[in-house]
Amino acid sequence: MRTEPLDIKFTQSFPKNFISNVIYFVLHIAIGLMLVPFFLDTLGTAAYGLIPLATSITSYVTLIIDSLNTSISRFLTIDLQRADLKRANETFNTALFGTLGVILLLIPIALAAAWYAPVFFNIGAQSTTDVFLLFALIFGSVLIRAWSSNFMVILFAYNRLDLRNYVNCVNLFTQLILVVILFLYLGPSLVLVGLSYVGAAVITLVIAFILSKRTCPSLKISPESFVRSRLQEIGGMSTWVIINSVGLLLNTQVALIIVNKLFGEVAGTEYSLAAVWSTLLISIAALVTNLFTPMTYSYFAKQDRKGLIHFTSMTIKIMGLSMALPIALVCIFSPQLLTIWVGAEFAHLSPLIWICVAPVILKIMVSCISPITVAYNRVRGLVFLTLPMGFLNIILALLLPYYFDIGMYGVALAGLISLLLRYGVINPLFIASIVQIPIFTYLNKMMYGIGGMLVLSLVGLAFVSVVTISTLPMLILAGAGIAAAYLLFVLNFVLQPEEREMIRSCLPKVCQRRIPSWVL
Repeated sequence: MRTEPLDIKFTQSFPKNFISNVIYFVLHIAIGLMLVPFFLDTLGTAAYGLIPLATSITSYVTLIIDSLNTSISRFLTIDLQRADLKRANETFNTALFGTLGVILLLIPIALAAAWYAPVFFNIGAQSTTDVFLLFALIFGSVLIRAWSSNFMVILFAYNRLDLRNYVNCVNLFTQLILVVILFLYLGPSLVLVGLSYVGAAVITLVIAFILSKRTCPSLKISPESFVRSRLQEIGGMSTWVIINSVGLLLNTQVALIIVNKLFGEVAGTEYSLAAVWSTLLISIAALVTNLFTPMTYSYFAKQDRKGLIHFTSMTIKIMGLSMALPIALVCIFSPQLLTIWVGAEFAHLSPLIWICVAPVILKIMVSCISPITVAYNRVRGLVFLTLPMGFLNIILALLLPYYFDIGMYGVALAGLISLLLRYGVINPLFIASIVQIPIFTYLNKMMYGIGGMLVLSLVGLAFVSVVTISTLPMLILAGAGIAAAYLLFVLNFVLQPEEREMIRSCLPKVCQRRIPSWVL
């Protein structure tokens, strides 16, 4: 069965997707920043450290599901791009029931991991039962959300990323409301934190299902459309995506575990306060870079290699220059941010924030072109190049703290080294070879973001050396001043007219009418 080919209409869809990204961005930051001091005040420093630890462990539990969804998104988008509705239904139902089977297999593994969590980790004076239930409930919420992501894939294929963002907003807001209400009426407890995650996941599942049916009523839940050969095709790609993701997790999430085991739960809390900024910035950037993924699949489905190269080259340059600003500001004003956020006693963690946050500019720029490996089904080749970086990170994280006697800073430096090799060298060179262009093409484009980050850092450090920033209004004013000067310079002297026009065309029409031509 065939219908009209799906037209993603990138520039027409971008404004509403962008607006939803801004809404999610604000909500994500506000809730994330508010919950940390709330948990620190109600649960205490040691108990709070277990929450980011539990959520980081879920990355391993959902590794298989996320990898399946990456493959599903690729196949379903291409099916709809080519107007093959029968094959699209087979992809959707094969993924839906295949994912359910994987989740059922993961349940006992998740429960076992939760059972041994109080034994494996330093939990201080916390109840082992409470810690077990915290991990079990958070694992359960992630599995529920993993199955609901099958319906979110439909929204992705139709480039309705605005609806995906609103679903995620509901999840965040529901978590906040539930945890505050439960704490007020039943008292602070790690178990109630887990319950808030589960409640939010259930509500998110219902909303995702309703929106997916409205977006594409032609895709119907039907066990008869489950095709074993299709599962093997999706699973084959997913296997290599999983292995690649393992290497990524060995580069990132493992740091919290190592710090907790080597230096205790208090050090784990301090490390999480620094690491949360890098995670937050990557998540924020993903709200934009994820908008590029459907277009990457679309160019591939249409066999438009020239368009793909041109599009991805521009996105690397624009995203690098854009994200250099918030990354640099977080680093420059890290002592002030920590003082205002969680207290002056944590301001000494500023160097740790520099180590954790500054290099994420590389990861963000590479994320603009990462979908190419999935579109061309070349994840396997990337795995053999990047997986060793994960093991290198673990080895260095265990050796550097003691060899240089620098404690958890050694763990952070290990992550810095492996990240530079992975995203600063291997990924951009390999992806360039996939689309058969000079291997330094993408790396050269990344120099814009790196240069912007360096210039902002030097200017910012010189600024704070002569101006004392001690209050939130002063911090906002200083940051706004640096941002305005930087953006005006980039828009008028760094970006090409075509790149400026692309940015302008993607903005809502009301913004296009009001922004002067000399600005953009």
